[in-house]
Amino acid sequence: MNVFPVKSIGGLSQSQAWVEKQGLCFDRRFMVAKIDGSMLTARKYPELVKVTATLQPHGLTLSFPNMSPLVLKYADFTMNEANTQVWNDSFSAYTTLSKADAWFSHITGEPVRLLYTGEQSNRVRPKIQQNVSFADGYPLLVISEASLDALNERSSQHHTMDQFRTNLVVGGTEAFAEDSWKRIRIGEVEFESVKPCARCILTTVDPKTARFNEQKEPLATLSKFRSDSSGDVYFGQNLIALNEGVIKAGDRVEILESKPKEEYPDNSDLNLTLTCVEREEIARDFCTFWLEPTKQQTLPAYQPGQHLPLQVEINGEFIARRYTLSSSPSRPGKYAISVKRINDGRVSNWLHDHLMVGDTLVAEKPDGTFHLGLHTDKLLLLSAGSGVTPMLSMLRYLADHDQIRDVVFYHQCRSQADIPYQPELEALAEQYPQLRVHIALSRPENTWTGLNGRLSASHLEHIPTLAERQVFVCGPDNFMADAKHLLTEAGLDESNYHQEAFGPVRGNVEANKAVTISLNGNLFQGDNQQTLLEQAENAGLSISNSCRAGFCGACKVTLESGEVEQPDVPALLPGEKEDGKVLACCCIPKTDVEVRS
Repeated sequence: MNVFPVKSIGGLSQSQAWVEKQGLCFDRRFMVAKIDGSMLTARKYPELVKVTATLQPHGLTLSFPNMSPLVLKYADFTMNEANTQVWNDSFSAYTTLSKADAWFSHITGEPVRLLYTGEQSNRVRPKIQQNVSFADGYPLLVISEASLDALNERSSQHHTMDQFRTNLVVGGTEAFAEDSWKRIRIGEVEFESVKPCARCILTTVDPKTARFNEQKEPLATLSKFRSDSSGDVYFGQNLIALNEGVIKAGDRVEILESKPKEEYPDNSDLNLTLTCVEREEIARDFCTFWLEPTKQQTLPAYQPGQHLPLQVEINGEFIARRYTLSSSPSRPGKYAISVKRINDGRVSNWLHDHLMVGDTLVAEKPDGTFHLGLHTDKLLLLSAGSGVTPMLSMLRYLADHDQIRDVVFYHQCRSQADIPYQPELEALAEQYPQLRVHIALSRPENTWTGLNGRLSASHLEHIPTLAERQVFVCGPDNFMADAKHLLTEAGLDESNYHQEAFGPVRGNVEANKAVTISLNGNLFQGDNQQTLLEQAENAGLSISNSCRAGFCGACKVTLESGEVEQPDVPALLPGEKEDGKVLACCCIPKTDVEVRS
């Protein structure tokens, strides 16, 4: 059993609790609010989860790292009425102490107040005809341990119950048994289950570090098998208490009445657990990791050129990357990723230093739109650096199917020591007269007789019937930009040009620029760094929202003019982006914008 004395702070485990109609005693009896009374939560101020509480006979003590504890006594509260709001519920609460306001203002970095419900909350929710504390919507939440286990089996990361901020944790059930409970009794109290609990971005906050998960886990996994047609993600069941009384840890849950379970489509692909079975040094600081399934899983098929999404844990942090498969689908049973060390390459360098034979990592099925498709004749495979990996996969696939009919393989790297799989490339060129292999070195040794320097028009002169070829290009950004310019200048039709983005996914790296934002006719100044939702809230304007992670669609608005950076997220349905729909919680203005909600 857990209580959260202040909304959004860390939980406090209890061995027994007094249950009131408005929730567990001491649960969400306090809330940090802005000066205008609107609620303030860890959805936007995640550092609040690092606040902890100790309950005392006449008050409570709150603690936060590197700050003096805040000691509160109920008898000292000013108890002035203050209008406040939790979502759409407006009601009156009570002020506490100016020192409490100052303490939380220091943590959040803006003027706030600590409000108190009083012994009996003034908030009455019409849906359940009961008083409710500062909780989001319902007095109590229950989740079974088996449900968490089922989530962890699907997720590439390990999640704890603390992330879900539940009041009651039940053991000894099957996964999601709580979905079938209509009425239950625990100890002296009878409860009714009224609604599955929709989950938000707060579940992605690490309770220890107060940082948001970069991969939006566990929401990303839950969205694949616990979401409805609107995109809302559900985990746990909201309860109301039908009477008051004592419940204790260890009490049995008696099922008094059952209901049909909610049904959610399962759109997930279970994660792959892969074991490194071989490390193959293919060039200087360039290593191929051969991977086989660990749990007797069948490896999903893939197209030559597609990439493998994987996650690694570095110092307790899970980091996702995509590495193109250098293996060929014509050689089933193993995947291979070829990874080159790069400056500041956090994951690539970690793989080189730590992924040894026998170690495992977690991956998803291969995907990506950059692949050979039906193209097998008149090909130019053009790469630089680590961009050679999809070209190796394509070339191996063509060789295995005896389809090397007219292929030019061009690769640019620094020196002879940096040429990947040189013996294999030379053997293929000798075996297939229809294959031309060109290696260009930017820093060649005196004995080098091949092409010198970076990709240039003179290099392209070595490629016959260039304008007739299907060209596949992969490499650093500058290389691909130069390649496209040179190829189109040489007469290649853009429809024959296929390009793969290369390197780790980058966040918003645009230089800070001021923009003007119009929301429903209200003008304010913003920038190209923060999301539309954050900037609107900072300007004192409201946009409906719930998950704040792109999963539910509650913040969907219409972009009337201007441009935004809108990532692909589940709540944007096919065709909506073309209709001007964007999600305020995750889109970032690139220019002056006009938005209508």
